[in-house]
Amino acid sequence: MSGAHAAGIALGYQPAAGEARAGERIHVPMGGNHVLPQVGSALKSALLAAVLEFRLRRGAHVVVLGADPEALDDAARAALRAQVAFLPAGGGLLSNLNAWENIALPLAYHAPQRLHGVAARVYALLEPFAASVGTLLARMPEEMTPYEKMLAAYARTVLCTPRLVLAEDLPRSLGPAERRQAESFAAGYLAQCPEGTFVRLEEGQEVADTMSDRD
Repeated sequence: MSGAHAAGIALGYQPAAGEARAGERIHVPMGGNHVLPQVGSALKSALLAAVLEFRLRRGAHVVVLGADPEALDDAARAALRAQVAFLPAGGGLLSNLNAWENIALPLAYHAPQRLHGVAARVYALLEPFAASVGTLLARMPEEMTPYEKMLAAYARTVLCTPRLVLAEDLPRSLGPAERRQAESFAAGYLAQCPEGTFVRLEEGQEVADTMSDRD
């Protein structure tokens, strides 16, 4: 894919021969909320490896935020990776840190100059979704419900203001009200990052895999 054609692509992926959906490709334009339907486990693993680690099987190709990672030097690849976030269904929290520490740690590590006022930002992010933000922030992961773990992961992700978010499908353990709330994460992210792109990977069977925006 040429640079001119990649410029408006937030996420592009051409699977290698032998991968799920070989010969087809993912094409997500810059900006907004998108759903990739029926993403099976094999395709999800390959896609996440390509986007989060820039690790590709021979014959596969990826475009991330309009760039071909394989054409970049190490510094540019690191800068590109810093603009991408993954929102796991299980939260991906560190078990020995409470919710507040899990939320603030990536920002403290990568951009400590942005920590001023972070508590107010976290409360603003979580208040539409949590009955008691203070109670949630004090909890350890083992004390949290699946929904609360997702809330902590959501706040952690948005604080870092990535330009591209890949989100796993919502866990089946969520109740109807929690699911409706979690489906608003994309809107919350885009309110904070209006130029960003949110992509949810909808679960599906490998045999039913069908690419988004097929060319």
